[in-house]
Amino acid sequence: MCLPGRSYRRLVRVVVAGLVLGLALLTTAELADLLVHVDNGVLDALVARRTAGWTGFATAVTNTGASPFTYPLVAIAGLVVARRTRRWRPGVVALAVVVLGVLSRLLLSVLVRDTRPDQDLWLVPVGGFSFPSGHAAASALLAGTLIWLVGRAGLPRLPRIGFGIVLLGWAFLVGVSRLYLGVHWVSDVVGSWLLAAAWVCALPLLDPVRGDRREAGGAATTEPAGQGGSAVPPV
Repeated sequence: MCLPGRSYRRLVRVVVAGLVLGLALLTTAELADLLVHVDNGVLDALVARRTAGWTGFATAVTNTGASPFTYPLVAIAGLVVARRTRRWRPGVVALAVVVLGVLSRLLLSVLVRDTRPDQDLWLVPVGGFSFPSGHAAASALLAGTLIWLVGRAGLPRLPRIGFGIVLLGWAFLVGVSRLYLGVHWVSDVVGSWLLAAAWVCALPLLDPVRGDRREAGGAATTEPAGQGGSAVPPV
């Protein structure tokens, strides 16, 4: 059952606030070195299971996580939505969310200034601070915004679900690849996912057409023609 527009937006705000709170708590724990044992334990477990085949796979996956095609892909998806719905705002909002998400990730990394795992464990060259992971954040932002734009385009449910599963699976693998390759701690990746999820979940608030349509749909009524009424068209 669909929630009314106001209830839907209220729920979205609660979810976004929860994600931001989770990121704040994780950042605090990171600054206080409360996650050292967890980070080391996960990293050690993955390093102990390295093989040539998995290393090649992880390297290939991780190289897709910070692609220069991120912004063009979001822009193209926005154009598709505009063509199908005659609305430009979803594409503009999605592109803005990706840019703001990347910038906020950079700002947070400079503020926390977390160090990466020991360089002897790295299987790929990296630079910058560790928390939160740039590759994990970028891939999650791209996956989330594309899934949202596909929903805005009004495509059939089954293709949307399949598309979403593929993109979420890809973003998950990018995050895990950063751990396997020894260049990030698990807290870095989880922090990136929380940050990206907060921005993506804010999209319905920045483009609230879905909620408005639900409210209009609930209020729309059709009177019999014999009583002089007329059907209220959908917004």
